[in-house]
Amino acid sequence: MSKVLITGATGFIGNHVTRMCLERGDEVRVMVMPGEDRSPLDGMDVEFVEGNLLDPDSLPKAVKGVEKLYHLAALFAIWTKDPDLHYKINVEGARSMMHAALAADLEKIVYTSSIAAIGVAGKGALATEKTPFRSWPFASEYIMSKYISHLLVKGMVNEGLPVTMVMPGLPFGPGDRAPTPTGTMIIGTLKGQMKNYWDGGVCPVDVRDVAAGHVLAMDKGRIGESYILANKEANMTNKEFLSLIGKVAGVDKVATREISHNTMLRVARIAEFISKLTGKAPVTTYKNSLFVMQHCYVDPSKAIEELGLPQTPIETAVRDAVDWFREHDYV
Repeated sequence: MSKVLITGATGFIGNHVTRMCLERGDEVRVMVMPGEDRSPLDGMDVEFVEGNLLDPDSLPKAVKGVEKLYHLAALFAIWTKDPDLHYKINVEGARSMMHAALAADLEKIVYTSSIAAIGVAGKGALATEKTPFRSWPFASEYIMSKYISHLLVKGMVNEGLPVTMVMPGLPFGPGDRAPTPTGTMIIGTLKGQMKNYWDGGVCPVDVRDVAAGHVLAMDKGRIGESYILANKEANMTNKEFLSLIGKVAGVDKVATREISHNTMLRVARIAEFISKLTGKAPVTTYKNSLFVMQHCYVDPSKAIEELGLPQTPIETAVRDAVDWFREHDYV
């Protein structure tokens, strides 16, 4: 097989991509930051190299001698003390990594973008890879950084960069250590805390399908093309998703009370005000609240047809996630 470099291997999706690459016989090098916790990679036969997206001079060593690159490393947070940090890591860091890969003459690159880089099609409609970005009213620093970095990476195809871009939905499943926002919804449900719901929609997808989509994109993805990695049958309202979690987990009284958008936005304003006084992260932000009110439904048909993207039944994925959180004492 191939010698590959994976950035973001200690993260949720990256960890699953690393496992899949090893299982298929790839020789895997992972880039970690100096002092970064490597425990998510315990037991994996990988080569470690230190590098930092904020230090462009550290990247040529990371890509030297590999044939292919999975670039998953990115910052995802609803709030940071440094408002420019998302741009520095997700845009400038991606630019530096792509330049290093181009200079090293790699055979192929899979870049992890996001559905945040495309537009929301509107309530009841499905966004595709071609849906124009129009998320300006609720575009957080993270959303803007992924939109800009997607355009940047795609533009470098004209410079000869052999890159395919993948755009995951909302991944969840086993190994969600952080946990992700979707994982937080599951944990909250298991703890009996998710009695409220709001008018909005999500596109949850099994993280193992997302990881498989990365590997399939490396093998079959067309250069310069983007692929949404999601579950075609899992565009759901928040109430539907929370209710499914409750059903699978055997938890009663889930998503029984609707919270109005106005209430959510007032809470967000108060949270931001408290954050300014304390310097601590708010529980939510105004733009994040606006975003979760959207119906972020997507159509992964292109990835299914061209790549063979797996479609694990969403109920199976929820059951596996519930079991993992319970087994690892999150509840």
